[in-house]
Amino acid sequence: MPEFITVMIVLLFAFNIAVFYFNLRTIKKLESIVRPKTDRRVGIAAELRMSDEESRTLLNCAGKASGVYALFTNITAVFPLLGILGTVASLMRLSGTDDLSENFSSALITTFAGLVAAIIFKIMDSFITARLDSALDEADYLIHEHDKEKREQ
Repeated sequence: MPEFITVMIVLLFAFNIAVFYFNLRTIKKLESIVRPKTDRRVGIAAELRMSDEESRTLLNCAGKASGVYALFTNITAVFPLLGILGTVASLMRLSGTDDLSENFSSALITTFAGLVAAIIFKIMDSFITARLDSALDEADYLIHEHDKEKREQ
């Protein structure tokens, strides 16, 4: 059982790497939509006006970016739990006839793997959180401006 949990940690690690890079691509796409339009917020003359199609595209992209980020952070939170599960599973196998050092080693390996994965992904998270928050804030601004403009017409 602990070996299975270690394999799960490795596979989930690889999957979360893919989710991270997909998240980066989604954030870049969101930024490419909002940045030319929200430059007006910082005093640069830019066209703020959006079509309904652009607004829908922006809403879809913002939703996708938020969803993928939520998936990334939730997977990251699972790693320490998997490490603890591996530890408990290893220690449950202890009996008078089992090799104590092998079970104890297995317990420590799963705990270590889970914690290392969580730490790595928490560091990676710090690289995208600010960008995502900024892009979502700008998208929210644009969507509200678009809605306000539609109401005034």
